[in-house]
Amino acid sequence: MKIDYNNQNNFQKFRGLSGLAKPLGAFYNKNATIPTLTIETGVTLGRAHEANKQSGKKEALERLVEQGTSAIVWIFGVQWLKNIGEFIGKKFFNIKDFNFDIGFDELRNPMKNCSSFIDKKACNFKMGNLLISTALATYFTGFILPKINYKISSHVKNKKDDKTTLKPTSFKDFQDNLDKDKKLPFKGGFINTLSHTIENDSTMRLLITDMGVVSGRCVNARSKNEKIENLFRDISSIYLYLRAPDDIAKALNILTKNASINPRALNSTIKLLEKNLDKINKDNFSQVVMGSIKDEDLKTLNNLFQDKTIVKTDDFIKAFPNFKEKALKMATLQPIIEENGVLSKQQAKDVLNNGLLSNPEFLKEMFKDVTNGASDDIRRFVSKKDLEKIRASLDNFALQIERELNNEEGLTKELLEKIGNKNIRKNFLNNSIGTFVSIVGLGFIIPKVQYLIRNKLENKNKATSNQNKQG
Repeated sequence: MKIDYNNQNNFQKFRGLSGLAKPLGAFYNKNATIPTLTIETGVTLGRAHEANKQSGKKEALERLVEQGTSAIVWIFGVQWLKNIGEFIGKKFFNIKDFNFDIGFDELRNPMKNCSSFIDKKACNFKMGNLLISTALATYFTGFILPKINYKISSHVKNKKDDKTTLKPTSFKDFQDNLDKDKKLPFKGGFINTLSHTIENDSTMRLLITDMGVVSGRCVNARSKNEKIENLFRDISSIYLYLRAPDDIAKALNILTKNASINPRALNSTIKLLEKNLDKINKDNFSQVVMGSIKDEDLKTLNNLFQDKTIVKTDDFIKAFPNFKEKALKMATLQPIIEENGVLSKQQAKDVLNNGLLSNPEFLKEMFKDVTNGASDDIRRFVSKKDLEKIRASLDNFALQIERELNNEEGLTKELLEKIGNKNIRKNFLNNSIGTFVSIVGLGFIIPKVQYLIRNKLENKNKATSNQNKQG
């Protein structure tokens, strides 16, 4: 069985769903590169334009080379190096299979679950390969690329007074610099979690790489002033690159009362409701769709999960024997390895809940669709936290439908499609605004502030020099 690590989820359009659903899906895919590439293209052009306006063609070229080349390594470098490492592993270390995930939590642990057919050597090699690939990409972007950039810039300038001396930097120096700051506790599960994050989360992969980039650019700065500029630019850019687009989109969705929901999950929800239109009306929508839990059942559930994040399905059934059949089905939301599996607290609540959105067959198929089959694959890892976010988004979308339904005579297929399309359009617009704001901040505002800092530092240096001469 081959795991598909494509950056973009395939999206099968159903009748009436907006064509924006597919591009919107990229915003909800942790490993997607298109949103990052969009931001990086705008940033590269914006910073080159600002550099040309402030300092001329020489610095504009520096920005183009620096931003463009580092973006390619930043976004794709780790994956390329990882593929090379896996080729070496197969060719020279006789490792046959790297087609598994190495992350884990309470519900899923592919390495443990697949121990019968996944070689321990393959697990260790894969973790080491990911860490080394990240270190090499970081070292190149932070320590080698600035030297190349300066040499290109120096060649273009071609003036005798352009005396740029670069301090040689070895990989050992890079490691020593990191060690001076903080010893990272690479122990036990931390390595697994870090390695999985590098491989499957583009945002965190870029953040990890950026730490080394900031260090490298500071070490290779040609002057104290340039070091200060680089520190300001790179540190202030991290949030705008990695978190701002998502945070802005979520805030706009809240302000516009629009559910933030993966279009695949939206698609599944609409199809579920279409199949049950005969059971739903304006008065019973909340009860039928979102359901409820009896107070005494909730109290028993809280006691069962006291100081626990998961419980054995058999223990849950002992506490709630009337829900045995549904509990056993709910436990299959993750691969069952031993006995009857386990349940998270959210899954246990859904067992006790009588709403349509709590149906285990529906949730199982919806999670498989949203995660491209990963949630049901013994070799794959999808975190409990991520799945619970997807689950919560279903209720938020149901609440949006309920608000729209208050102004209508009744729920119909046409109305569901109308609400779904409205959600997709708003969601796409809000995510696009978040991306645009990040581009403006990164490509124009930060460079302007950077040049203000440069001018202030240069004026300060001139004033100090004049005072020294007068003295």
